[in-house]
This record gives sequence, structure tokens and C-alpha cells, in this order.
Amino acid sequence: MASCDGLVGLAEGDLTRRFGEPTSRRTLGPDTWVVFASRNMSLRIRLTGDPVPKVASWTASFETGFRQLSDAARTVGLWPAAGPEEDASGITLPLVRRALPCPGSDRVYSLTATVRQGRFKALSVFDEYPDWL
Repeated sequence: MASCDGLVGLAEGDLTRRFGEPTSRRTLGPDTWVVFASRNMSLRIRLTGDPVPKVASWTASFETGFRQLSDAARTVGLWPAAGPEEDASGITLPLVRRALPCPGSDRVYSLTATVRQGRFKALSVFDEYPDWL
């Protein structure tokens, strides 16, 4: 699957050009959800806004997951921005939350890494400054 870096703010047509046709698409209220799938990963994207909905958040879910945060983040094009390194086997909480700087701008997004059974199973990016900082 192509890199997910820079997805926030893209329109649905941009996503189709980057990833091909979505495996599913549905609209719920003001949000449109599209899903793209590859061999070991699915990418769920939320678009919102008017008149042209744009990517507001996305989640990449990994079939087997990764022990190292760098491996998960590199898979979707977010390493080294998602640093510093974490080893999931030593994490006791289900979520690792980080500020994610947006290269080439002064924007900062929220990154959440989901940990299950000692592996990073998903990465989510939101178009909001981290409210926990």
C-alpha cells in the first residue's frame, strides 16, 4: 500500500488515485468512511466537510502487528516523525499517544498507536492538535 503520510486534508479523488478503488464506502451523517485493503493491512479513512469532504482522520490496522513502533510507522510512511521508538512488549496500556509533526508545515496532528498482545496493531492519525499535551 502507498504511504499514508500527508493524507489529512486530501479529497476522496486524491485517495482513489493513490490507493485505487476503496473496498467499501459509506456515508453516516456529515462523515464519509472509505476503506482500502492490502494483503496485511486495512486503511479506514474518515472524510468530512462541505462542499468537498476532506480527510480528517485515518486508521491503519495491521493483521499481525509489529513489536516496534518504528516498524509499524515505517509501513505507513510516518517514521521517523512518529518517534521516539517504543517496544510494544513492554507497554501495559492499550494506547500510545503522540504529537505527530506535519513535515513542511507548522501543523501538529494526533497519533494513537493501539497495542494488543504485545504488538502494535493499529495506528490512527487525527487532524487535531493533541489535547493531552
